[in-house]
This record gives sequence, C-alpha cells and structure tokens, in this order.
Amino acid sequence: MSISFLSKTRQFWNETVTEVWVKSLWPKPKELLQSTSVVVVFIAILSAFVFLYDFSMHELVRFVTHYVAR
Repeated sequence: MSISFLSKTRQFWNETVTEVWVKSLWPKPKELLQSTSVVVVFIAILSAFVFLYDFSMHELVRFVTHYVAR
C-alpha cells in the first residue's frame, strides 16, 4: 500500500463524515413521524387493494373452473 492510497482514503472518510453530519439536514422528530405516517397509510391502502384484487381473481378462477368442470 502506498501513502497516497492511505491519504486518499483518509480524505474520503473525512469528507464523508462532514457530508453526513455537517452538511445534511436531518428531519425533526415531528417531520419524521408525519412522513412515517404517510408511508404506513399508503402501504395499508396498497395492501387492501392487492388483497381485494387477489381475492377477486381467486374467486373468478374458482367460478370459471367450477363452471367448466361441469
């Protein structure tokens, strides 16, 4: 390993730490709670939609196969 590699690695690390802890804007707890709530509600709505679609397709296939099997 060369000295250049180690100095570049140290520089990269220092820049990364500065970017994450100094330059970044972290959300306040209230903002984080609101964003999390939006995501949870969206996932619940999407889950209900997928459940209803899956249940409907299951019943449709069951009905068609039962009708054809007669």
